[in-house]
Amino acid sequence: MKKINIAKIDEEIFYDKLDNGLEVFFYPRENCQNVYATLTTKFGSIYKSFVPIGKTKFLTVPDGIAHFLEHKIFAQEDGEDVALFFEKSGTSYNAHTSLKSTTYEVSGPNNMIQNILFLLDYVQSPYFTLENVEMEKGIIKEEINMCNDNPWNILYDKIRYNTFKEDPIRYSISGSTSDIDKINKELLYECYNTFYHPSNMFLVVTGNFDKEQLLKCIKENQDKKNFREYKEVKLKKIKEPNSVYKKDEIVICNTNIPKFSYNIKVPIDNIKDISKRKLMLYLYIVMNILFDETSEFSFKLKEEKIITNNIDFDMLNTDKHILISLINETFNYEVLKNRIEEVLKDFVVCEKSFDRKKKVLISNELFGYDSIVVINNIITDNILFDGKIENDIISIIESLNMDELNKILKMIDFTNVSTVVVKKEL
Repeated sequence: MKKINIAKIDEEIFYDKLDNGLEVFFYPRENCQNVYATLTTKFGSIYKSFVPIGKTKFLTVPDGIAHFLEHKIFAQEDGEDVALFFEKSGTSYNAHTSLKSTTYEVSGPNNMIQNILFLLDYVQSPYFTLENVEMEKGIIKEEINMCNDNPWNILYDKIRYNTFKEDPIRYSISGSTSDIDKINKELLYECYNTFYHPSNMFLVVTGNFDKEQLLKCIKENQDKKNFREYKEVKLKKIKEPNSVYKKDEIVICNTNIPKFSYNIKVPIDNIKDISKRKLMLYLYIVMNILFDETSEFSFKLKEEKIITNNIDFDMLNTDKHILISLINETFNYEVLKNRIEEVLKDFVVCEKSFDRKKKVLISNELFGYDSIVVINNIITDNILFDGKIENDIISIIESLNMDELNKILKMIDFTNVSTVVVKKEL
């Protein structure tokens, strides 16, 4: 087992790659009670056009199929109830589908080796039938309809849909009810067989456990199973333009306070000689300096009663763009939009503020290791972001400097914007 030393934090993550290609990442920690384990496949909602394993032509699947597949993984041919299995040992379990991945998780203090092996077993033994697929459609449609009535869900889906034109990232993770009608067991097996190979998956375990014993048990479990030879999945290439799909939209919904989002689509092809990780850090720092709860902007707008709560800040990266979203609940969304535009039109980053935000980032990295859930998420995000653990993030943050930042800011167009308002009809 390889040891990955996290520089300047004095922490260790252990890594191994099994013969079948499954990667395992362990962060053992004695001074806690629980164990948190996640099994992730690199298959999310954006992977909708691909060449299925054993085929030669591209297949385009309905939106929402990755999420549908997540639901159906819990069905077992022998009829064993996954929920009941975990409940016997007081173990919580869950699963979630994102834009780029699907994750299955278990957490608890008892029988965790047994629970992790069962997690591997049920995820690696799909059982789809005409009957259980049709039964699931009603459940998922009900979930979609509930989301379609939720103003925050509407806002976040519209953010991506209106900002992007061609990238599948623009579509809902759950799909629409009409998409669900198009899904059948054959399509589910195509997706499963293509993306749920161990070589396209990884297991992260954090908490109080014996790493050598757990690895031995996992290897024994995997050695008993037969997996086909893995070939990297061929995905359809997308040409996403730099312009936004729709500049402004007001969506009518039953909500007491209007929800507003100001979304900046940043092309990154022209930003050379800097890693995407550093670029994301720079943009994160800048947006926090300008708009977080300690900013002059936030203080003034609260004082003027334009906003009453802090502005939320999201960043989403794709191959060619970074989407920056500033989100708030306010009746004064037109004023807020104008004020944001004024700030972005002509701003200067103060070096003192820049250095302070760097220190906050470093502090966040250090304190992240106080939680086995947070460190599990950090490892998972690292693997999904660039395929490996970044073992010297502190040095990367420390290397951020004003000269490089100012050079980057000259190359960024902050006027490529889409706005979304979700509000009640007058």
